[in-house]
Amino acid sequence: MGPPAECPGTSLAPATSVGDPRPADIWRGQRNRFLIEDARNTGQWIHAIGAFIQLVLFLIFLDAGYPTWRIVAAAGVFLVFATIQKAWIHASPDAQSFDRVFIATNLSAQTMVTVIVGLTGGLHSPTVPSLLLPSVISLLFFGPHAVARWIAFASALLIVAMGLLPQSFVGPLLPSGHYAIALSVGLGWNLFLLHMMVGKMTRAASKAGHSMACLREERLSDAEAQLRRLQSVGAKVAHELKNPLASIKGLCQLVARTPDSERTQERLAVVASEISRMETILNEYLSFSRPLEDLRPETLDVTAIARDVLDVLAGRADQAGVTLTLDGGATAVHGDGRRLKEALINLVANAIEATPNGGTVALRMRNGGDAVVLEVRDSGRGIAPEDLERIGTPFFTTRSNGTGLGVVLAQGVLNQHGGTLTYASTLGAGTTATITLPVKPTAAPEPVLRAAMVEARA
Repeated sequence: MGPPAECPGTSLAPATSVGDPRPADIWRGQRNRFLIEDARNTGQWIHAIGAFIQLVLFLIFLDAGYPTWRIVAAAGVFLVFATIQKAWIHASPDAQSFDRVFIATNLSAQTMVTVIVGLTGGLHSPTVPSLLLPSVISLLFFGPHAVARWIAFASALLIVAMGLLPQSFVGPLLPSGHYAIALSVGLGWNLFLLHMMVGKMTRAASKAGHSMACLREERLSDAEAQLRRLQSVGAKVAHELKNPLASIKGLCQLVARTPDSERTQERLAVVASEISRMETILNEYLSFSRPLEDLRPETLDVTAIARDVLDVLAGRADQAGVTLTLDGGATAVHGDGRRLKEALINLVANAIEATPNGGTVALRMRNGGDAVVLEVRDSGRGIAPEDLERIGTPFFTTRSNGTGLGVVLAQGVLNQHGGTLTYASTLGAGTTATITLPVKPTAAPEPVLRAAMVEARA
């Protein structure tokens, strides 16, 4: 089961965000994105028509013998507004910032209209209907939101203030004939703008609703796939726990029957070892099943993380007789330090376990253009080519006490950060795990990251 084939890309929030946004916020972001696309596609000809309408109105005023300075000032105000509005629309970086851009554009439009009305007769100006347009459009955009109510309230105050201004301040009245023509032109243009904005918002809302339906379908499909994966892995976990539990049960029975046996301490040590193995399996399973939205991104010092990893594993390496080394350095990256450290611990721990007594595990770092490269290189027995292709499959491992979930976890975390994990190995000469992490945050949308994680876990 998967999302409908006709579903477009939804460009949702990145997976590195903390928690899921509310459905209303997702819908609003999608609607704003479609409005931005529409505005950028149609903005040029709308501004051209608007400029023509304003020119017609100004010519009507000129024909009526209206003071030239007032007409020139009104034309200048319109040109400034049109320039600012076009720049704001094209500079809007994303759907989340579009609300702020819309408010700024709406307020500038209200200011423009108020100044033009004040220059051309006040409440007796044929451009008075334009005073209501910004507040009506804001109500359409925001709905019954406080922002829309405040904009409508400001519009009402401006109209009242305009009525209180003396006639000498707002300019003379137009002759009735010229007034009727200008009012008809201005009212027709405002009705056209209102109709166009309603159409744009309706289309954007419809597209956003379709995107939400696709997102719901996609998440339902992902949830079902994840459930099937967890059921499969859960069954394998139960199977893996069955053997150590049976061993523990048998050893405990032996200890109970012969508590003073010379082998009691040896048997208890085996019990402790089996319990530790079960704990490892359960911890890896929990990490495997942890949701993607668990990230807390920040700027990270990769070198510091690498040192911490080696410090954590120093005791294990010492017990195994393996030497740990750290070479090179790397620039900072953007990601979740806890998850990246967890992934690196899994890879270095695997390398330690694959390395015989007296061997070496080297963690090397370097900068590779716009990415950081980390290599975990061991001097162990190596991996056969046919086994190398299966690395990253749950419960596939070349170790007798391994689960394979550690590599799966590391792959998922690195894919989630926009990075990669590759392996190279030579039998008898060791294995190298190469991690590539982008320096800057990945711009990949959530569905892409989720698909990468699914692919890593499949």
